[in-house]
Amino acid sequence: MVIIFAIMRFLQLLILVCLLTGVKTAAQDTIAHKFSFYGGYHRGFLIAHRPLVTPLQQNKINGFESAVTSQTTGSKPWHHIYGFPEIGLSIALWDLGNPEMLGNSIAVIPYLDFPMTQGRKASLDLKVGWGAGYIQKGFDADNNYKNVAVGSHLNFALILQPHLKLNLSERISFTGGISLTHYSNGSVATPNLGLNIASLTGGLSWRFREPASIQMKQLPVFKKNNRYTVFLALSSKQIYPADGPSYLAGTISLNRSWQLTHKSAFGTGADLFYDHSIYRKMEDQNLKLNSSAEAFRGGVHGSYEMVISDLSVFICMGGYLYSKINDGLFYHRVGLRYQLNKKLFATANIKAHWGKADYIEWGIGTRFRQKYKN
Repeated sequence: MVIIFAIMRFLQLLILVCLLTGVKTAAQDTIAHKFSFYGGYHRGFLIAHRPLVTPLQQNKINGFESAVTSQTTGSKPWHHIYGFPEIGLSIALWDLGNPEMLGNSIAVIPYLDFPMTQGRKASLDLKVGWGAGYIQKGFDADNNYKNVAVGSHLNFALILQPHLKLNLSERISFTGGISLTHYSNGSVATPNLGLNIASLTGGLSWRFREPASIQMKQLPVFKKNNRYTVFLALSSKQIYPADGPSYLAGTISLNRSWQLTHKSAFGTGADLFYDHSIYRKMEDQNLKLNSSAEAFRGGVHGSYEMVISDLSVFICMGGYLYSKINDGLFYHRVGLRYQLNKKLFATANIKAHWGKADYIEWGIGTRFRQKYKN
């Protein structure tokens, strides 16, 4: 799967969120509408991020999106830290412009809509979401072998949407911008080059009468801390040629990070990977596996974590210190973590080699935190 285009835009915009959204400390409360409904239209095209995808480009792509959003009110510190973003759930229906090989799709994506700038009449916002998408026609060796992009009906769906919001009245606003929607399954099934849809979008939001009181208050003083984590993850993956068997894969990862601000933590760590498909890859290269230990790989990484309350976005870049196969010196990880309690967290990550997905890490881990000494 080629995901580098979407991931790089994702990382760039996340960093932009951290730089441009700020802490608000006004002394008095303001009133906002608690819920709103959005309806919009997309007009775009399929990005040929690989030459093999070019034959899938036939017609322009049309999409219809609806969403329900809730305004954060300042009841939690992260509302202030990120400028009172909206929390939403989007449902989008797509005509993928190729009824024979792709058909239609539907995506259900929870998202956050971050304000980058704010004004009484207009604001520049950034919608970032990660959910699930269903594509009607996937690869089939007998009936749809030309679809070399998608090997499964069910996929991950990622949306990045910078947009301008214009308030037309107290309850109605117009939203227009550009959007990138990405579908992929993380090599659970092959082929998995993925689909990238670029579109122009526009729509209207209707705010319900239900008011929400936004609490503008001073945040507590931030205290820097060390964070130690370890997680164990398992996965299933396929390798080329397409429509082959599935292989077991797993990860043990250790990390120490330093949370320097409300939003950001930087760290270093080590990883141990097990990949049963290495047996098959070594056979294809006419190499002999001398012991089961050669199906393991080890490496070290540097990491960045964008903290949003109990949820965080985790990104790392690592290098292999030991590997019996040569599919690149470097590996990468991007994913989500959710804190279940003070010690345990759940994680879902895409492990990749530059633009090519290796497998999805479905895992659970534990975290220990230690404050800096004065």
